Amino acid sequence: MRPIEQESIVDNGKEIVKQENNEVKIVVSYDGRYQKYMVFDVEFFNNTDEPLTISPKDFKAIPLDVNKNQLVSANGQYTYSYEAIEPEEELGKVRQEMNYEETKIKRAKTVNTVLFIGGIVAMIASSSNRNPERAWRNANIGETMVQVAQIKRIADHEHYYSKMDKLNGEQHTWLNENFKATTLAPHSSIRGGIFLEANTQARYVQLNYSSEKSNINFLFEQWFEKR
Repeated sequence: MRPIEQESIVDNGKEIVKQENNEVKIVVSYDGRYQKYMVFDVEFFNNTDEPLTISPKDFKAIPLDVNKNQLVSANGQYTYSYEAIEPEEELGKVRQEMNYEETKIKRAKTVNTVLFIGGIVAMIASSSNRNPERAWRNANIGETMVQVAQIKRIADHEHYYSKMDKLNGEQHTWLNENFKATTLAPHSSIRGGIFLEANTQARYVQLNYSSEKSNINFLFEQWFEKR
């Protein structure tokens, strides 16, 4: 994505645009993709002499077609618009998932232990059974239970560590994302990533900041490169 309709400067390969008024100054560059989101590097300045409350949710992405009209759903019933993500909310969701995975692995350990012990008991019981056929059957069942417990244990732990690795990465992203809902002191600033859902059908994307006193827009052109 690249900004258009505003003068830009290039720094470390990124095109940077800015706009300001008596209330705020906003400096923006496109920072790439993260999962299903477009990420914009935004520095936000409070130009006033009063504290100013700011939230990522003050930003919206409006996908536009080739004629720069807002994209409409296939059934024509609504237009597309995406509110920016609040990192604290996403962090809460990630921690809930982590707690859920912890609960799952504990339950799995219990089930695997029951299977394993049950298999061992069946195998021991078969050795004292005087009926050869029944002894063979019990031994076979016991051996199968032990094998299932071992295979399931490996699969459970592989899933757990894979999932937790992914969730730890997400937690790191949201924890280290500095652009959170806050109150800015006069003539101070905040900088961080603004995450907005991407729409692959859009030719242009309008990044909009809106408050009671300000309405600032940045227009970006979107295209895809074949690799």
